[in-house]
Amino acid sequence: MAASIHPPEGWHTRLVRLGRLVLPVLALMLLSTVFLLARSVDPQDAISFADVDVSERARDQQLTAPNVTGVSADGTAFDLSARMARPDPGDPGLMNAQTVRLVLTGDGRATVTSDFARIDTQQRDLMLDGDVRIDTSTGYRVRTERLEGTLGRLRIVSPGEVTGEGPLGRMRAGSLTIDEDADGAARLLFTGGVDLLYTPPS
Repeated sequence: MAASIHPPEGWHTRLVRLGRLVLPVLALMLLSTVFLLARSVDPQDAISFADVDVSERARDQQLTAPNVTGVSADGTAFDLSARMARPDPGDPGLMNAQTVRLVLTGDGRATVTSDFARIDTQQRDLMLDGDVRIDTSTGYRVRTERLEGTLGRLRIVSPGEVTGEGPLGRMRAGSLTIDEDADGAARLLFTGGVDLLYTPPS
């Protein structure tokens, strides 16, 4: 005799009726739980996290490997680049740059490097400091702590002592000026008492 795998019809009817009563109640309980959990979340927490993230991004805005090229009023070409630069928080026209390289090209070539720079992008003024080095195509290699001036009409001055060497030997001077002569060619002027240790050519 084969056994049936279906329940009696009366049991099936009672199960359907029970399901119609229980399932809606369970659905209401689940829906109520969702609303209760949603009310337990403090929206202020999400806002505070968003504020911190936005402010950090605003503080950390920077330019990677910026490069500016141009020509001074008297014709000296310049190429100013840096590893990284950030706008000044108080004045967006000012940039604070790191690992800076300035190349001046005219009749000759001068390359100026420094650890840091502060650049006025509107006036084309700049201040270079932190192990400032100047190398020229005519054989001068000079070091100082700071240079400041403008690229608009080329004039960059070292307010402090400079040391280095050139074609005639080692030198020390109270100040250095990089500007342009009457023909528009860039030149180095050593002033403020120049000491030269002459080295005769070998």
